[in-house]
Amino acid sequence: MGKLLWLLLIVALAGTSLAAYNAFRYEIVQPFPLGWNHSEDELRLLDLERERRQLVAKMGSERRATSLAGLPLATLEDDDLKATLAAVDREIATLRARVPAPR
Repeated sequence: MGKLLWLLLIVALAGTSLAAYNAFRYEIVQPFPLGWNHSEDELRLLDLERERRQLVAKMGSERRATSLAGLPLATLEDDDLKATLAAVDREIATLRARVPAPR
């Protein structure tokens, strides 16, 4: 009986740790690997959407920092971020066309 309890504890711990990883990385709480029921394109789309949110947040923080300092808002880093964001948006649009919509 003790071995069964330890086995259940280990399975519960593994499920909890996988759910925490999935929630942190993909914002989906699921106690088993996402690769089991999601395609590579769907996982890539989730990664790109997260990357896009990070780029938008970075652009906003740079704009706030430059406006507080009294500098012009158009900087080279801002142009690089805009180009990167445009590339990410293109790849997201391509993957959204390839991945079927959820029902």
